[in-house]
Amino acid sequence: MARIRSRPDHVDRTAALARAVVTRLAPEELPAFDLLAAPYLAGADGSAEGGRLEFGVVEAVATVTPVVTLVCATVTSALLRGAEGELEQLGGRATRGLFGALRRRRAAPPAAEATAAPRWSREQLAEVRATAADRAAALGVEPELAGAIADAVVGALLLDGEAGS
Repeated sequence: MARIRSRPDHVDRTAALARAVVTRLAPEELPAFDLLAAPYLAGADGSAEGGRLEFGVVEAVATVTPVVTLVCATVTSALLRGAEGELEQLGGRATRGLFGALRRRRAAPPAAEATAAPRWSREQLAEVRATAADRAAALGVEPELAGAIADAVVGALLLDGEAGS
C-alpha cells in the first residue's frame, strides 16, 4: 500500500500566504490557484535561486499566481529563519522554560487567543515588504506590480495572521 506524503509545513504556509495575496491582487485566478501554484510549490525552498521563472514567462503569462507563490516562498522562508534565530538566541534555560510551558499547556486556548494574529513590529513588516519587493523585482516583475505584491504580502500577514505564521 502506497503511503501518502503530506506537504512540509513551510510549503503549506507558503500556499496559504500566496492564496491570501492572490485573493487581494487577482481574485479571478483563485479557481485555478492550485494548478497555477503547484509547480512553484513543489520546490518552494524560498531561496533567491530556487523556483525560477523561465525567460519571458512574466510577459507571456497573464497570471500573477506563479510570481506571488515564489515571492511568498521567499517570505515564508525568511520568517522561519527569523523564528529559528530567535529561539537560538533564547539559550538553554529560557528555551527549556518555553518548551516546559508549552508542554504544561494542555487545555485549548480561548477562541480569541487561538485566532489572534501575530504581533509584527514596524521593522519586521518593513523587512518583510522589502524581501517581497526584492524577490518580485528579481523575478522580472515591473516595479509597480512588485510593490503591489509586497504590500499584499504584508496585508495578508497583518489581516490573516495564520496565512504566513
